[in-house]
Amino acid sequence: MCGITGIANFNQKPKKEIVQIMNSYLSHRGPDNSSIYENNFLIMAMSRLKIIDMSDKSDQPLSDNNDKIFITYNGEIYNFAELKKKYCMNYNFKSSGDGEVLVPLFLKFGIDFISKIKGMFSIAIADLRYNKFYLIRDRFGIKPLYYYFDNKINELSYSSEIQSLFQNKKINKEANYNEIFKYLNYSMVNSTNETWFKNIYQLESSHF
Repeated sequence: MCGITGIANFNQKPKKEIVQIMNSYLSHRGPDNSSIYENNFLIMAMSRLKIIDMSDKSDQPLSDNNDKIFITYNGEIYNFAELKKKYCMNYNFKSSGDGEVLVPLFLKFGIDFISKIKGMFSIAIADLRYNKFYLIRDRFGIKPLYYYFDNKINELSYSSEIQSLFQNKKINKEANYNEIFKYLNYSMVNSTNETWFKNIYQLESSHF
């Protein structure tokens, strides 16, 4: 199953301790490994459940050979073997997992690599070449990904589960009664990108 989480802030470095706690609340999704990456504007973490590649070589975050691209990923890329043969023949893979194919694809196609992959996924990508950060979710929204954006300090917090987000004490747990009303009265779920909590949103099937 796996889980990803992190905080991005281009004005000040996020606190690693907060992300570590956020990631600990995803341990039930990925009990096999807990890893973290940090730089001056980003802390990203992953709780891994080993499925395709049982070795430690598929532990995340994944990176390119020059440590300019870092990726955490939850899901499954169904056509990863086909993509390796078609687009990544000259890339030096470190693992036999499906997720690592995302790295050379992003290097080759940029954010348009999304059109090449088939699967269910939520993905976080840090591109240190241009100091850019992306959140991506599959077309049908199968793999969950939630976020909170603090306009005052220009900080983005994200996670595979809402409960993990609330470990960041800057985020208030406040009910979104409009969405709760829709569910109780009309059984409507996920009719918008809003959740049952104010200012907590689910990433739509696109990139942030």
